[in-house]
Amino acid sequence: MIFSRHKDIPEEISKVGLKEWYSGLSDQDKVKVGRYLKEADTSSLQKFCLSIMNKAGQEENHYVTVLIGEMLLGRSLDPFDRFDAIESVIPSYFGLGRYDDCLRCCDEGIEFIKINMNAIIKRNGGSLPEIIMCRNYTINVLIGAFGDYEAGDAALDRFFEMGLISEEDVNYRKQSHKIHKMQRTFDGIFTMKLKDQ
Repeated sequence: MIFSRHKDIPEEISKVGLKEWYSGLSDQDKVKVGRYLKEADTSSLQKFCLSIMNKAGQEENHYVTVLIGEMLLGRSLDPFDRFDAIESVIPSYFGLGRYDDCLRCCDEGIEFIKINMNAIIKRNGGSLPEIIMCRNYTINVLIGAFGDYEAGDAALDRFFEMGLISEEDVNYRKQSHKIHKMQRTFDGIFTMKLKDQ
């Protein structure tokens, strides 16, 4: 008897043409994704994926966000759709400690903004979005994960030149980086002294 790989495919999955992808998931991953299917937007593949990614991200279910995000980013997408997917997956890469992947997506997102600044402003009603994940998480990775304060400050300068951050914010953040670096140095010295005791 031959069993179909597409047995018990949820209706939501079928609507957006993801039968093959879903059939290749482990039973455990099907359960994880299944939690979000009923509330997912099935009007298009892009909206379906983003609705699940955003909901999972809100719940800090980073595994599901990345699982869906990598599937979506592996497909041929409109440049703006790809940018939206990148913005959605960046925080979850960071949450999983996948800092190199996070920074890679941040770099791609920043490059997209550089090329499409006017279109992004127009799409957002005349101004840049208040929250730009690729900008914010570049600093989070460089400073928070890698402790590379020189690269973090250089990124701030680049963002200022691009118009992604104000001069006031640059100065404030650089000062915060100095305090953060001093605190890390102090914590390191304190830890060494405790070990020596």
